[in-house]
Amino acid sequence: MSTPNPTEDFKSTPPVSSKTFHVAGILATVYGLDELPNDCKSISCLWLLHGRLQRAEVMANVAYTCLHDWHQRVSSDHSKVGFIAVAFDQRNHGTREVYSLANKSWKEGNDNHAQDMYSVLHGTATDVSLLIDHLGSYIFHGPNAPSIDQHMVLGISLGGHAAWQIFFSEPRVTAVVVIIGCPDYMHLMNDRAQRSKVDLKKDSQNADEFLGSTFFPNALVESMQKNDPRGIVFGTSDIITSPTADTSPSQAQIRAIFDQRIRNKKILICSGGADRLVPYRSAEQFLNFFKEATAENGWYKDGNVYVEDNVYEGIGHAYSEEMVKDTTRFLSDILAGGSGAGSLSAKM
Repeated sequence: MSTPNPTEDFKSTPPVSSKTFHVAGILATVYGLDELPNDCKSISCLWLLHGRLQRAEVMANVAYTCLHDWHQRVSSDHSKVGFIAVAFDQRNHGTREVYSLANKSWKEGNDNHAQDMYSVLHGTATDVSLLIDHLGSYIFHGPNAPSIDQHMVLGISLGGHAAWQIFFSEPRVTAVVVIIGCPDYMHLMNDRAQRSKVDLKKDSQNADEFLGSTFFPNALVESMQKNDPRGIVFGTSDIITSPTADTSPSQAQIRAIFDQRIRNKKILICSGGADRLVPYRSAEQFLNFFKEATAENGWYKDGNVYVEDNVYEGIGHAYSEEMVKDTTRFLSDILAGGSGAGSLSAKM
């Protein structure tokens, strides 16, 4: 199953400055350094994560648009709030590619599609944490040098899957935009395996079960339970939309997970209603649970988690114009100290 470039028809704004740094074997391109205010008191960084079979360069227009929107909206009250964006090649992509077959799908002859894609997106989440640790020392110098005090992530497709993981794993990232990504890797790949007509009988010991088969080995299941949002909360058990004290996991158990991982965070989720590669149905059950818990009258309302879940009818696997508008509104509002909703109500 080939992957289109979701930003192919992207309408860009004028470019901003860019400079590439080598950090721990990763080439990180930083956008917007030259545009930072001279007396900058606060710097926010947007980490940009590209899709499968793409490379960092495709995120340039995304960077331009997000930065341009903030520069256009900034008022005197926020003139000292600096904003930069960073893009880098995901593992085994672009300058980091070592084995091209590993980026292919089951239909393209890669029996390891599930574990190959998962290890890349998990690696991307790890790389973001690594770069947060070290990038500042490469771009800001001197005793009075500013520091990055807010981190946000925008991921598209494969990058969107990674963004979900980062939302749950990296405490320094407080806001995330997921474009055509999924928080339930097990459901996504099970659905894709059925549509790809993979032959489970290839593994005689697990001829009727996807989980634990050649195409989704037990070791991958264990990793998913540690890092994937659905796996962290529910493991391989059914998703419970309305957990109580008597369910497994219980509401108290999930609250402990949320308190540790997502309290006070914000997330914008943008999905194509006609997306066949990452269909909304693969995320829908988890999102129904997630939105019910974090809603204004939900049982985790005190967690102060802002969730906006938008489905764009007629849009396939693409970063559409309406998604761009919602993204820039969400990010600029956060930069201005808001919730991300801007002048619009959250679409719950």
